[in-house]
Amino acid sequence: MESLKIYLLALGLPGLFLIAFLDSAGVPLPGGVDVVVMLLAWRHPSLFPAVALAAAVGSTIGCWVLFRIGQRSGRMAARGVESGKHRWISDRLHRNDILAILFAMLAPPPFPTKVFVAVAGMVRVRPGRFIATVVVSRLLRYLAEAYLAVRLGNKAAAVVQDHAAVIVVVLLAGVTLAALVRRVLRRQGSTTRPEPGPPTAAPAGPSPGTGRG
Repeated sequence: MESLKIYLLALGLPGLFLIAFLDSAGVPLPGGVDVVVMLLAWRHPSLFPAVALAAAVGSTIGCWVLFRIGQRSGRMAARGVESGKHRWISDRLHRNDILAILFAMLAPPPFPTKVFVAVAGMVRVRPGRFIATVVVSRLLRYLAEAYLAVRLGNKAAAVVQDHAAVIVVVLLAGVTLAALVRRVLRRQGSTTRPEPGPPTAAPAGPSPGTGRG
């Protein structure tokens, strides 16, 4: 797998697309996509938006493949996952599917992103919501990494790794705040919704037999 990754990396943006696709589809590649994104952005600073876009599109397609595997054969997709962890992820996806997927896509390794993707297919998250969330979150992630590589050079990967815990805490705080705001807005919407009034009686028409014969 290491030799395959080196070969794909030599292809530039097409190789990055394939690396992101394979990694997100569940094929284990050493080092992941993030290091490749930062390396290519560092080598080609003017192309960092294209680097982020290629990685985001490849990762989205790979996530979709894993999502479909979760839909069709959920038990196989979750093989090796503890039942308690599976139930915990399912609960989060049922309560706040978009926020849970957003967090999973943005969280740095070793967060089990692929497990979230497979379980999202198992619990029947709506495909449109899933794809839209993955595209936005992956694009944000890789744009941030590519920009850091342009600004910091070859130190970018070390900076991200050293601050991984801080990134997770900030993401958790943001997702928790968004979930609270969403819950408050839902409650306000339910309390301001007008109560249905009593049914109005239909106007009485002439009873049969009262007309003139």
